[in-house]
Amino acid sequence: TLAVTSVTGDVDVNQRKGKIITIFDVAITMTFEGTTADGTAVTGKIEIPEVAHDTDEDDYVFDVSIDADSSAKQPVRDLIRKTLAPLLRKKLSVFAADLIKVHGKDVQIEGEISKSSTPVPTPTPSPAPGVKSPASTASSPAATPGTVNTTTLEDTVELQASAHDIYDVLLNQAKVQIWTRSNKSTIEAKVGTKFSLFGGSVTGEIKELVEDKKIVQSWRLSSWPTGHYSTVTMEITQNTNSTVIKVTQEGVPIGEQDTTRQNWSNYYWAEIKRTFGYVGLVTTTTMSNDATSSKSSSSSSDKKQKRRRRTDRKKKSASGAGAGVYTGAGLAVLTAFALGFCFGAGL
Repeated sequence: TLAVTSVTGDVDVNQRKGKIITIFDVAITMTFEGTTADGTAVTGKIEIPEVAHDTDEDDYVFDVSIDADSSAKQPVRDLIRKTLAPLLRKKLSVFAADLIKVHGKDVQIEGEISKSSTPVPTPTPSPAPGVKSPASTASSPAATPGTVNTTTLEDTVELQASAHDIYDVLLNQAKVQIWTRSNKSTIEAKVGTKFSLFGGSVTGEIKELVEDKKIVQSWRLSSWPTGHYSTVTMEITQNTNSTVIKVTQEGVPIGEQDTTRQNWSNYYWAEIKRTFGYVGLVTTTTMSNDATSSKSSSSSSDKKQKRRRRTDRKKKSASGAGAGVYTGAGLAVLTAFALGFCFGAGL
């Protein structure tokens, strides 16, 4: 019998320029038990130190160790290497495709943020920050300026990145266009300039800037009452190993607060984390737009040398806490895939 005991690393599914891709790098540990032809009991483990999006099928490494190893148990090791390893290689080679098939629709954004009132099929995904679903938007009469009842939202986000990086990713137009998934997003790090995000669903003006420390904006959603703006204040504080962003949004129309809070989380912070690898208190690999093309730019020998160095580093750090981070969806699919195979394979 075979069982998965550990899956550690990073798994991510993203949309890049309308195409769903996955970036992952994980290590898997499995234990096995069985008997030889003469009835000798055998237990041990199989370690796969690297399962990555750029690993070729023939490059997977299987480190097999047998408890209380002896010559009598050697046939089991041979069986694993000659029979089980090729089956595992084929299973691992389709992991990327399986991830995209199962979870691609969870991150896919069809074109720009829609402003139409066309009903969205159930379940309804969250729209751009602060946008209510088309049905609820259509049923809410627009109030006239000056008669809007409002509330204040507060939130705190902590990311492992420098304060300068956070400040830049919120105001650098090229970066903003990447994480908003829209080449129509415009913004400038200059007081008095207008900005437009998510195809115009969010607009406003830069009111105050303190480099790497504070951003104040007037901020409105296109579906809000005409002429009504909230005030968003982002206070950025650099800590030793992370940066804390305290967000205060004053003037959010009553009835919009839950949707606005949810979409700050989903469409600002989650997309920034997913795009640039900024994860709270944990270091992950930064993914650039051309991350998927790196494979073709290096020779086979260079890739193997890099892979070997990464594998060695993983082995040295395997005993430390927090060896890796992974998305819940990616881990679930990977573990399910591994268990599903392993329970069907016997020694």
